[in-house]
Amino acid sequence: MNRFILLVLVGLCACGQSQKNAGYNEAAQDEKQIRAEIADFHAALQRLYSGARLDSDSLMDAYFDHDVYYVTYWGTSEPIDSTKARLRRALPHIKNYENRLEAMNAKVYADGGYVFFILRQKYELNGHLMDEYLPTTWVMERKEGFWKVVHAQRSADLQTIQQLMQAASAQGGSSK
Repeated sequence: MNRFILLVLVGLCACGQSQKNAGYNEAAQDEKQIRAEIADFHAALQRLYSGARLDSDSLMDAYFDHDVYYVTYWGTSEPIDSTKARLRRALPHIKNYENRLEAMNAKVYADGGYVFFILRQKYELNGHLMDEYLPTTWVMERKEGFWKVVHAQRSADLQTIQQLMQAASAQGGSSK
């Protein structure tokens, strides 16, 4: 009888461990998918800034929820439509755009998650060389099998902010 109880307990523990491993593997796959989507978005952004004929609004719509707010590194919070308009206005003024992602970390909790990464951007803004260091956090939600950004927040180092201020003052206050 004691052997039977021991076998049942061992079997239950093995099932529990198997379910735990399955959940871990699912989360790892979801985190991998989020990292891939973030990389795909920034690759498309680089193509857009490099002159590819992409619709910037459609690009944003593919990755960002329509209700998302973006907390900018200059301290404002704006709806996605304002972000789209700012992107459209910036496109003709940016040349030689490059970006890369560093230190990307994603974590998933069922149909929600977050991703943190550092976005490095180098480009010319109206002739001014910009070299930006942008720690970024996006809160993600799974919608129809795809991860959408439902909250975006970005920071910047002092050098990045100073560069943007210099470029804006040289253009009479306009910025990207």
